[in-house]
Amino acid sequence: MRYGLLAALVVICGFIYGDERDVLLEFKGAYFLPTNCEFRNIYDNGGALYGPEVTFELCNQIYGFISIDFFQKNGRSLGDCSPTQITLVPIGMGLKYLVPFCLGDFYVGLGFQPTVVQITNCSPFVIPEQSQWGFGGIAKVGTFFDLPCNLFIDIFIDYSFLNVCFNNGCQTLPVVLNKAHLSGAIFGAGFGYRF
Repeated sequence: MRYGLLAALVVICGFIYGDERDVLLEFKGAYFLPTNCEFRNIYDNGGALYGPEVTFELCNQIYGFISIDFFQKNGRSLGDCSPTQITLVPIGMGLKYLVPFCLGDFYVGLGFQPTVVQITNCSPFVIPEQSQWGFGGIAKVGTFFDLPCNLFIDIFIDYSFLNVCFNNGCQTLPVVLNKAHLSGAIFGAGFGYRF
């Protein structure tokens, strides 16, 4: 799935580039810091989040963006300390407003972010594997710093809003369904090429 979405980003980039619009393609690396204390206790705070993003001109200083990121972290469940693992694959889509200045472009952005959430547990007291889509949002602020040869560095802070209610698909089991609070701040940098 990740590779299919990456291929879609490249195709979209090529389609937009063919129209001679400003297109920025980058690979980002960041630290995801969840705001929920239960998440931080289970998964030892946050961890690395990474993936590609394409930003493309729509009209004047209004740009669209599409991104796909990947986050995976191992942890220990509360109570019996059984091993657990969470995987997040957020897909961001939205708008950015770019303000040019002498070193590059400052931007703010807002979008929605469907996310695949998968949790694997090794405890006999919970469902071993849960997978669910969640629909949240993302707010962005950052700066593209221009480098020679159309290269750039992106320094950014994002905030992702996401709550997911897990449904086991079988209401006859004596299982308590949980709501996962997966919102958090994202601090990072990207390196890319401006077409």
